[in-house]
Amino acid sequence: MDITVTIHQPEGWPVAVMKLSGDINASNFMQIVNKAQELYNNPAKNLILDLSEVTSVSTTGLVALHKIALLYSGVPQNVDADDTRPDFTHSSNARKFVKLLSPQPEVDKALEKAGMKLFFKVYEDFNEALLSF
Repeated sequence: MDITVTIHQPEGWPVAVMKLSGDINASNFMQIVNKAQELYNNPAKNLILDLSEVTSVSTTGLVALHKIALLYSGVPQNVDADDTRPDFTHSSNARKFVKLLSPQPEVDKALEKAGMKLFFKVYEDFNEALLSF
């Protein structure tokens, strides 16, 4: 799993873009959640998760995305390496602060099947996603 981060300021508010490459699974979900937490703490309360190079997402990977949604919604999260069960508490606020960009068809199906699209707005165009904040 590779994570590349860039920061943009389209309207003066920082937006972090976290580009993920590879599979999202049990071996790396903590790395993804920790990086999102770091970005949330400083500098950006808005996040675009670029999934264009994610080839698959496991159940544990979906947990990571769910935890990011809750984090950016302001729901306190205590995440540790043994916590692979999702917290079914949810908030529609995640749609305001976290956007998904260009998920591959297999990843998109997994998000749909798990009901994760309730938490996120999905974009195919980077500029549209960026200007949606």
